[in-house]
Amino acid sequence: METRVLPQELSEVRAIKNEQGVWHIPGKAIVFNQRSRKIGWFYEVIDSRALEGARIDDAISCFNHNTSIILGSVRNQTTSYTITPGAMEYDILPPDNQHTQDVVIAPIVRRDVTGSSFMFNAARKGDEWVEEDGIYVRYVKKIEEVYEFGPVSMPAYMNTSTDVAKRSYDDFIKEHKQQEIAFRSQFAKMQLALYR
Repeated sequence: METRVLPQELSEVRAIKNEQGVWHIPGKAIVFNQRSRKIGWFYEVIDSRALEGARIDDAISCFNHNTSIILGSVRNQTTSYTITPGAMEYDILPPDNQHTQDVVIAPIVRRDVTGSSFMFNAARKGDEWVEEDGIYVRYVKKIEEVYEFGPVSMPAYMNTSTDVAKRSYDDFIKEHKQQEIAFRSQFAKMQLALYR
């Protein structure tokens, strides 16, 4: 499972009170076709079709990924999401209690909390690595499941988020080494054939 956190300039997390006096928290969990900030040693771009067929209907929304502070769930219709060409947007109807107001709503209103985050699994062979001028970029083409999304106070990537990507990157390097070996072997055979 991987975790990604979006900075304020992409996530636009807010807390809004509607005409009935009910708070809701809209934001963007995933932004498509934009290069992320650097995640350790690589960048990441999530394809706009990455969520096609992904399991999302059991996802929950938490504050700071803390399952002790559940704000809503897709299943219970206290969290909804919309997939647009540019993003997966969400709207959370958090519990109406003093704890939520103090711990979640107040910091968002004050702009102390500005980021969104999501937890996901990329599908098997659902990503592609590209080296661009010495910079490695991971293109996530297919997400298998989104487990959780919501507002977070620390817009930074968690260390564990790079572990799954590293395994995928290692496969990328291994495949390229095999291609290079095959190419060199083919090139050597062609040279031998020329000089016979």
